[in-house]
Amino acid sequence: MKETKRVLILVKTYPTPSQKYDELVCTAGITEDGQWIRLHPVEFRKLPYENQYKKYDWVETKVEKNTGDFRKESFRPIGDCKIIEHINTDNN
Repeated sequence: MKETKRVLILVKTYPTPSQKYDELVCTAGITEDGQWIRLHPVEFRKLPYENQYKKYDWVETKVEKNTGDFRKESFRPIGDCKIIEHINTDNN
C-alpha cells in the first residue's frame, strides 16, 4: 500500500555502488507521529538537485512497505522526496 509520509531526516549514508541501482543511499529519520523510518533504496545522486535533502530536512515522499526487508521501519521511497523545511542547527 502506497502512502505519503513526512520525515525528519536524521541519518544519511554515503552513496554506495550497487549493481542493481548504480548507486544508492540508506536514509533514516522520524515521521511526524514519532515513528522511526528507514528509506531504502534511494538513488540520491539521480534526484533533481532541489530534492537532494540534507540531515535535519523535513521531506515529504510517497512510500510503500519494503517487503524484501524484515524490519518493520523499512520502506521503499517512490519517486522524489520533496523538501518541506530545514531545521537550522546554528544555535545548537
